[in-house]
Amino acid sequence: MAERVKRVIEMMQCDPSKTFTLEKMAESVNLSAPYFCFLFKSITGVPPAKYLKTLRMQQAATLLTTTFLSVKEIVSRIGLADESHFVRDFKRVYGVTPSEFRNASFFSADATKRESLRENWPMNRKIGQLIILASWVLLN
Repeated sequence: MAERVKRVIEMMQCDPSKTFTLEKMAESVNLSAPYFCFLFKSITGVPPAKYLKTLRMQQAATLLTTTFLSVKEIVSRIGLADESHFVRDFKRVYGVTPSEFRNASFFSADATKRESLRENWPMNRKIGQLIILASWVLLN
């Protein structure tokens, strides 16, 4: 039975932005929804929805520290629809808002990470991002 849960976890990890319903997850491993939920929670310690939310928050944190996508764009990329709920949930998990998380990560980056950020800076820059970069360059 653990193999079935492992398959669903792998599906979630491959693309956390995909829409996963309890019924679809259970059906993909030929189990009833209640039994799948029970099995998933007994193996992982959390229900499938909470596990998926955690994956999405981790993906959002990665996108915040490795891209200059707006919070709205990140919300869309991780498969959520409501930005305000995302901000609330993100703050609950990380203790800061997504913008505060990005700023703290950006300004505390070591020299090699800063170089990497400069090299991978996206071509479609926004004015606010340019101001942040200019401030960062002046401070360093």
